[in-house]
Amino acid sequence: MILYKYRGLGNLKNLVDIFMNNRLYAAPYTKMNDPMEGHYFHRSGNLSPEFKSALKGEKDSFGICSLSEISNNDLMWAHYANGHNGIAIGVEIDPDRYKVKQVQYDGLSGLTQKFEHEPAEAAIRVLSHKLEIWDYEREHRAFVRGEKYIDVKIKEVVFGRRVRPEDRQFYETLFSKLSNGIEYKDE
Repeated sequence: MILYKYRGLGNLKNLVDIFMNNRLYAAPYTKMNDPMEGHYFHRSGNLSPEFKSALKGEKDSFGICSLSEISNNDLMWAHYANGHNGIAIGVEIDPDRYKVKQVQYDGLSGLTQKFEHEPAEAAIRVLSHKLEIWDYEREHRAFVRGEKYIDVKIKEVVFGRRVRPEDRQFYETLFSKLSNGIEYKDE
């Protein structure tokens, strides 16, 4: 399955790193843009202080790479690709190497957890739920521990509607020199 990372073209160093090293940054959940990220409500009973501490430690141990299953969402282009003046990078992720979870958009009920799992599994469950207002993202998350990046296979690059033809030509030439076998498309 191809998943997409939306990016602006303003940070050339980061773009070169993505294509040269075939990798994407995996951020701590505390650096993501949703202020409710990592929050949860416990449904019944009390969680021991030890479990809460272990759950927090597990959430802190993961890096998360957020991707979308779609390359043609206007809000995604506006929010994450400099208002259509960027790219959507289509990648494949090895599911045997990384845990990839589809995000569930189920409002506060989804953030209400019954913790019958180990703290690591509970952390991934908590970090795989978001409020319904984010459902336009159709997000999948790749989780990694102890690393800042996930390795990807870059399959395609979709250029936003506002990318000028001369810029598109420059970036297409650059990306082709850094990584092979990429298909180039227009949004």
